[in-house]
Amino acid sequence: MELTLTVFTALLAAALLIALIVALFLVMRTLQSVRRNIQKINWGVRAIEKETEMLGGVETLNGGLTALAGGLESVQSHFGNVDRNVGTVGAALLK
Repeated sequence: MELTLTVFTALLAAALLIALIVALFLVMRTLQSVRRNIQKINWGVRAIEKETEMLGGVETLNGGLTALAGGLESVQSHFGNVDRNVGTVGAALLK
């Protein structure tokens, strides 16, 4: 009886060990798949970073365009004054 229980216990321990090995193998395969996907994402991010390097001067360009917008508002004001003056002169010439 003791020999039967010992053999049965050993078989159950071996079955448990085999189940753990299979489970760890499946986890390892899943983690390797995740690793491959992360490497692809990392490669894509590096490619995007490389392609957008030239956009580093956008802040400078934005500052220049903001200054230009201020200057164009001044030009708009001057053209408004010219339009008003030409309208006055045109009305005087038509009289």
